[in-house]
Amino acid sequence: MGVMRVQNRSYKDLEKGEKEAKIGLDSEKEIMEMINTDMKFRSKILDCLRTLDFKINDIRRASESKDTKSDIFILSNIGKLGISIKTSTKTSFHQLDRRTLDGWKNYLEMPDDIYMILKKSILRVAENSRKAKFIIEEDREKVKNFFLENIESIITEIFTKSERNLRLFMVNNKTAKEIYVFRMDEVLKFLIQDASEISFSSKGIINLGNFITVQRKGGDGKHVKIPKSDWKHPGNNLQFKFSPLKFAEYVKDGKKIKFCIITY
Repeated sequence: MGVMRVQNRSYKDLEKGEKEAKIGLDSEKEIMEMINTDMKFRSKILDCLRTLDFKINDIRRASESKDTKSDIFILSNIGKLGISIKTSTKTSFHQLDRRTLDGWKNYLEMPDDIYMILKKSILRVAENSRKAKFIIEEDREKVKNFFLENIESIITEIFTKSERNLRLFMVNNKTAKEIYVFRMDEVLKFLIQDASEISFSSKGIINLGNFITVQRKGGDGKHVKIPKSDWKHPGNNLQFKFSPLKFAEYVKDGKKIKFCIITY
């Protein structure tokens, strides 16, 4: 039986965030469908998992995931393998995680002074997104030290939320029709080390290494009725963004961690 690919999707009428989300969802469905209906593709996945040192004999099927960091699951003789899939057509940054600052305060037991710095930073950008800096110069050392002290917890949380079954990380390059596959544990180890090099952009956005940024969420859509200056406005979340293709190509060129590439 041939594969029914997700084709001819129109994204032109969607806003940027909605477009990225829709492309991602379509990609997850397509990969799951290829695993379930295309035996050659399933064989490529199986060979790849063996290359990544999984002691796996067969893949039974793929299934969708709900309310977890895993986007899909592979069911196999070694149990359920969760996969996080990031899809892109260029080396741009995409949303990885967004939540309230209060949520992060509770999770990281954030000191009050750091909480107030970040809250003021978010509201400063809300009031003047074009000209305001996110983290101003006088606050950067404190913010940098806080992120350094918590970098392992932060990276693990935004990529996995400590899900035990989330074992694989995929980057789908839609333009080249290539899927990069990595072990999640090796991705985390690499990114924790890379993200320890913290810097700030000219706009005060936090750079956690080369592939992750932290900023005010933004996206002040017309459908939101409360003002941007209101702390409850959804645009006042803290947002982590990630460049999946930049990461995948860097790993490919430098052979930093083990990976495989599947064409489709």
